[in-house]
Order: sequence, then C-alpha cells, then structure tokens
Amino acid sequence: MLSVLLARARQNGTDGWESWDDAPDTPRVNGTPAATAAAVDDWRGDVQSLAASLRVGQSSFGSSDGSDWDSYYDEEKERCFLVGVQLKQQRSKHGYGVQESIEELGRLADTAGLEVVGSTYQMLDEVNPRTYIGSGKVQEIMSAVANTGATTVIFDDELSPGQLRNLEKALGESVRLCDRTALILDIFSQRAATREGKLQVELAQSEYQLPRLTRMWTHLERQSGSGQVKGMGETQIEVKGMGEKQIEVDRRLLKGRMARLRRDIEEVRTHRRTYRDRRAAAPIPVVALVGYTNAGKSTLLNTLTNAGVLAEDKLFATLDPTTRRVELAGGKAVLFTDTVGFIQKLPTQLVAAFRATLEEIQDASLLLHVVDVSHPNAPAQIDAVNRVLEELGVQNIPTLNVWNKVDACADPAVIRAVAARREQTVCISGLTGEGLEELLEKVSGKLQDSMVSVHVLVPYSQGELVDEIHRTGVVASAEFGGTGVELRAHVPLSLAQRLQPLRAQTAAAAEAAAANGAADDDEDEESLLDDGWSEEELALLEEEEAAAAAAAAGER
Repeated sequence: MLSVLLARARQNGTDGWESWDDAPDTPRVNGTPAATAAAVDDWRGDVQSLAASLRVGQSSFGSSDGSDWDSYYDEEKERCFLVGVQLKQQRSKHGYGVQESIEELGRLADTAGLEVVGSTYQMLDEVNPRTYIGSGKVQEIMSAVANTGATTVIFDDELSPGQLRNLEKALGESVRLCDRTALILDIFSQRAATREGKLQVELAQSEYQLPRLTRMWTHLERQSGSGQVKGMGETQIEVKGMGEKQIEVDRRLLKGRMARLRRDIEEVRTHRRTYRDRRAAAPIPVVALVGYTNAGKSTLLNTLTNAGVLAEDKLFATLDPTTRRVELAGGKAVLFTDTVGFIQKLPTQLVAAFRATLEEIQDASLLLHVVDVSHPNAPAQIDAVNRVLEELGVQNIPTLNVWNKVDACADPAVIRAVAARREQTVCISGLTGEGLEELLEKVSGKLQDSMVSVHVLVPYSQGELVDEIHRTGVVASAEFGGTGVELRAHVPLSLAQRLQPLRAQTAAAAEAAAANGAADDDEDEESLLDDGWSEEELALLEEEEAAAAAAAAGER
C-alpha cells in the first residue's frame, strides 16, 4: 500500500524516490533488495493488486529498473458493475432514491474512465454487517460479473474493512472491489493540479486506506530484524520489533507520512491566511460560488470574467479555487471565487482534507449557491449542498440562489416565473449569458445589505479614504465642507472599523452643536426674566410654542 502512495507522491513531485527499489517498504536483506526473484515478484504482485484498488481508472506504474511496466489495464475502458442499497427508512422528502444515486455513481465511474456494463440494488431494513448486502444478492452479482465481463464492482456506499474483505473472498481475486468513497478519492487524485490539491487528496486517501491495509503482505512470515530506509537525503534505520508483521511496519510508515502531509497542509493554510489578511487590508468583498458538482460554477465564472477555468460536463472538473476580480455598476470591485463542487455522500475525509481550500468560503461576504435547475434531482442537490455548508459553519453567510442552465429546461418560462416570486433567487444561463445583468444587480444589492452604514467626515488630507469608500462601498451622499467630505455610505465591516475615529468626530460635532443650542436657550430665558417676565408667563410661552410646532408638524 505504502509503495503505491509513495510512487504516486513521487510522480506528483512531493517525494524523492527514484525507483521502486528506493521505496522504504521494499523487502530487503542487509539493506539491499531481497535477492530472490520470487520474493520480489510476490511483492510487486501485491503492489499491483493494491494499486488496482486505489486506481480504478486506466494507469501504469514504473518498474524497479526505471522502465515502465506493461499497462495494468487494457487499452479499452475497464468494465464495472454498480451495486446500491436502499434502506427503507433512509430516503428523506427530497433525498436521492437508490436508482438516482446509482445513476450518479455511473457518472462518477465515467469521470474516472470506467465503462458501466450493469447495475443492481437491494431494498433492506438494515445492512448486512458482514457483506453489506444479502448472500443472495452476492450470488446475483457473481453471475452478472461473469455475464458482462466486468472486472470491477463498485458499491454506492462506503464499505467497512471487514465487509470489503468478506466480499473479496466471496467474489474472488479476479474481481476488484471499490466503493463510492474510493472512487471519489480516485477522481480527485486524477484531477488535482496544484501542490495544495495533491497534498489534500493524498491525505484523504491515506486516511481511507489506513484501516484497509490488511490486504497487503499476506505472503510474508512474521519477521524481525532491521532494514535501511532512505528518506530526506539521509539513511535512516527502520527497526522491526520481534515478531512484527510487515503490515505493522507499513502502518507506522503510513502514519508518519500522514503526519508530514498534515504539517505541509498546515503550511498551506498559513499561507492562505496570510493572503486573506492581505486581501482584508484592502477590503474588496468576496463572493464565493458554491453548489453541487457540475452545476455550472466554472462556466459562470468564465462568462463573468474570462477566467479560463476548466469547465466541462464532468463531475469534479474544478478542485482548486480560482479567484477573479469583477467590476459592478459604478466601478465597485468584487472578487468572485470558484470552489470545489459538493456531492451527496461526500466522503468525510475530503471535507477534512480540503478544509484549507474550503476556508475561502468562510471569509466570503456573499455566497452564490449555483443550482442546475434543469436537473431532475435539483431539490436533493440543494439539500446536499446545504448540509455541507452547515458542516462548514457558513450557513449564516448571506446567500443568493442562482438557478443556472435555465435554457436547458423543458419550460424555461415556468422556471423564470417561479424564480421571480422568490426574492433571493435569480435565473440565469452561464453558457449564454442570459440573466447575468440581473444577477450582478442582485449581488450589488446583497453586498450592500451585508455592509455597515457609516456617516463620516473625511478630512481633505485623507482623500485616499474617500476613493476607497467609493471603490468598496455604496455611497448614498457626499457633501464637501470647509474641512473635509461628509459621507453617508455602506462599507465592509473592516473598513467601517478603520473609519470609527472619523465617525466619532462627526458625533462629537453633533454633540457640541446640541450643547451650544441648549446654552443659547438658557441665555434667552435669562434675558426674558431680566425684562420682567414671570416664570408662569415663560411656561405659558413654552406651551404655546410647543402647540404651534405640533400644529405645523400635523400640516406637513
């Protein structure tokens, strides 16, 4: 297992192993590869077998002498058979049914490079703790595999290590088993383009594979001794304890690798926090595009900004966040960020591993929840996205619902009419550009709602602040006085905090004016008393003035 991870890491440029013989878990005698060809062949056979469980699409692996092995897969697409389970109490009002979920699993398999040749499902009160499905269904799958020529069976739910092991025994060594979690992790591994994305995917894969290492090294005896392990440019000694199995060594090595990955990802998070802090210093609002995978987020960003983000009819086409600047009406600047799409039954390992990336959502001023309104299961997709947003703790960020792909609906007019009755919803087509003007208007309005109202007097000596207020906020009025510009505006919270001293100055001026007015009233009253007016006459005069003021107010 670890050999596969290290080889993949080496291909990604994150480790320095030059050949399979350099990998730390290669069978060694006195620090050199095992002499017997049989031992090495057994070892490579296990690596190939486990690699098949990791990489369910087409791939090839390098040999120990630096040359490529023959492709492990045929040139044609690998055939797979899909299996689903519907628990009778499981489906919610808007949840995915088993047939819809298997259909989505088929799209995931296609994205991974597999050919779906058949599927089946079973209705159960509860899952079988040994094989997940009933024994009769296992026999049915064996027959289907024989009839269709499938070499891989994919389950729509995550299998426990025990269930995986028992199913492998039942179906035989010629059939590779995979579950939805492993399939999604494999797709992420294929599509991760940046170092950050690769680190996060590898950590998620490692966490998934750690309890499933029992498949490896079954041909090895319990052994003791030591072997040399190369790493980080120096020779280290990996000592096996008395009677320690090779799998236990693998488990310790994999845990060490996971610890290094977490440290590297923490460095990425630190870098992203620094970047966000710098961005907050120049308070440009951030609008994050969120939604179900393949909802059209990347296409929308490309249409708005010509960002050149990969947009294709595949699940998880975008993994790494892309941020682009957009100017709204009046020259107001906004940052739009595209994020990884969500999916039902999203592996918890991915949510945790991609937290550094998903933190972009947490700092957003506004979320655009992009929905493929033409999809028959759009309500269930909305629920799935909302559950992930709640898990991330961002459900309270202002959100605008964007019903995308309206041009692909059977009756677009009906969809537009429904959206028009919803204040927080807008219909668009990211492909044709329909509705984008209305979308940007609503974005501007929502951003203003999320801003802080300020009334400030900016001295002429700080003219750059006036420019920043106009650029990042919404100005209601501006009056030029003797000492500066008096502004009433809505601005981001970070800017409002910086403007606090100027707001205090305006309040102080108002208090001074009120105090001066009260002093003038006292002086007038004293003057009338000096002129011989009694206090009763002054009280009557004040009542008459109050009545006159009330009458004037009523006439207005």
